[in-house]
Amino acid sequence: MPSAAGFQHVVRELERRDVDAWAAMRGRLWPDANSAELVQEARDFVQNGCGLLLDAVFLAEDDTARPIGFLEMSLRVTSDGCDSSPVPHVEGWFVEDAARGRGRGRALMRAAEEWSRARGYKELASDTEIHNEGSLLAHQKCGFEEVDRLIKFRKKL
Repeated sequence: MPSAAGFQHVVRELERRDVDAWAAMRGRLWPDANSAELVQEARDFVQNGCGLLLDAVFLAEDDTARPIGFLEMSLRVTSDGCDSSPVPHVEGWFVEDAARGRGRGRALMRAAEEWSRARGYKELASDTEIHNEGSLLAHQKCGFEEVDRLIKFRKKL
């Protein structure tokens, strides 16, 4: 996929050889998660298509073919603000800090859009944590519109 600067952004579907790089990036996106569980989930998904309720995973590569970003998608029965069902939902979207601002995140999102359109879906959903301004801006740059804000609560009994 060409960038504004004219060079190609390689975005492709996840392959078995990518499991360790993908698991490591998942750990950087979700640093509070159990890293051993993230690795096991990634291995189970790549080997068996199970362990994660995902329908597609895309990787972005740098100019040396090293994975530097990913986007995970699932099909949800519903997603806030969407009219259709099921709806493709971006579950995780990450680009390494040093590679941000160069169109790779946008290229990952284009791959998700193309995957969704090719399967006849009319909407694409995503979300982010309420304090994540960088993600909010990245979503807006990719054409997403904000449909809701929510703070969830719990109380241990």
